[in-house]
Amino acid sequence: MGHAANVLAFAGIFAVNSVLMYVINQVQQSPYMDEIFHIRQAKHYCHGNFSVWDPMITTLPGLYLVTVGILRPLTLLLGADMVCSVTGFRLINILFQSGTFYVLKAIYGLIHSTPTAERGTDKVALMTAVTLTFFPLLHFFTFLYYTDPGSTFFVLLMYLFHLQGNKTLAAFMGGMSILFRQTNVVWVVFVAGLMAADIVQEWMNNHPHVKKKDKNQQDSLTDIQTIQSCFKLVVADFKYAPQNLVKLIGLICVQCIHYIIIIGLFGLFVYLNEGIVVGDRSQHEACLNFPQVFYFVSFTVLFLSPYIIRPSRIVDFILFSVKNITITVGFLAVSYALVNKYTHVHLYLISDNRHYTFYVWSKIYERFSFMRYALILPYYYGIFSLLQSIRYKNIFWKLVFIICLCVSTIPQKLLEFRYFILPYLIYRLNVKYVSWREIAFEMMIYMAINVFTIYMFIAKPFQWGENVELQRFMW
Repeated sequence: MGHAANVLAFAGIFAVNSVLMYVINQVQQSPYMDEIFHIRQAKHYCHGNFSVWDPMITTLPGLYLVTVGILRPLTLLLGADMVCSVTGFRLINILFQSGTFYVLKAIYGLIHSTPTAERGTDKVALMTAVTLTFFPLLHFFTFLYYTDPGSTFFVLLMYLFHLQGNKTLAAFMGGMSILFRQTNVVWVVFVAGLMAADIVQEWMNNHPHVKKKDKNQQDSLTDIQTIQSCFKLVVADFKYAPQNLVKLIGLICVQCIHYIIIIGLFGLFVYLNEGIVVGDRSQHEACLNFPQVFYFVSFTVLFLSPYIIRPSRIVDFILFSVKNITITVGFLAVSYALVNKYTHVHLYLISDNRHYTFYVWSKIYERFSFMRYALILPYYYGIFSLLQSIRYKNIFWKLVFIICLCVSTIPQKLLEFRYFILPYLIYRLNVKYVSWREIAFEMMIYMAINVFTIYMFIAKPFQWGENVELQRFMW
């Protein structure tokens, strides 16, 4: 029954995607936007011209190399001119999306399965995987030759192998993901951080300074108590047994060596390349754009509203804010300063009306100057509620995720929802099942947005002045 349900779900997803691919290919037969560069480059590789590089491309050639590898048997049979077409290249992302479905299900099952509820977890994992496969940002770019589906697939596959304890394959998939998008090195650091966090937690549980009666209570400590306990143990070892800290660091390095190698190779690339970006760097300069974290919080609250916006959660937030008035005032003050000083507006954000971010910015943030400050309190609620939804995770997991989220978003000057795909999916996979109602509402939200965005792309093209080419709305 379980296998049959998986196959049926997979067949349904593949059928829906195939139909939508056919329709989109009929209305947009030529490469669109970034596809112009990606498809042009892929065609060079497909014809064996590996020495040619388009300077407008800013990512590494992972997408094109994998594409050529997949299409190679067909090109030998039918010829490169027939196979290496716009449709042929777009079909590659259908394959990535199909693989992502199985990876999502496996990850959710590993994170949430328990011996007493294995069958129930399998059903929830299947429905969660189906739902997340239709996550609007990822689903939309399945039908265009962009790097997002492949990038997401390899990062999630890395996470899966990490959870299974296969560090070699996890590191390899992490390396593959970097070839699709350089910033994926952050998620290699993420899984390395999780590995280190597990080692530190075990070290704390077995530390000789922890009394025997307290060992069983380690898992029940609050986040603050866990940090305090860790700090005390580090100080104690630093004073009286520094060799223990050396052993701990050595153990972390040994256990994380596969990830360290990938991160080290990436560091060498950055050094030799004199930066992360390849090709045109003019519009990809790093900055400190702290409000990006707030944008991610808003984005996540919107898509996960059935889990995040709940009457009981709102009451808990009010009580928490009043009880911890110092934290509340401090957050509001710091957030105001960050929004006021570190809000950056990329030229693309205010000039390219093909993207939905253009309308979010122009209709909300730019139209009402006070709005960027008025939203600080909702940001506060969003952060509180998002943390509540993963409160069962230990503090080390939360810290690793928050650090990687900040590193992956804050340096980005451009508000681009595609940058939120991976942190969103990783977060969502770690949210515990509440009830079928939440999953159903989540699916309804995804489907409604998908219908809208795909309809707008297909049926509402427009022109730019005297430009004869039709423009289309997209993420």
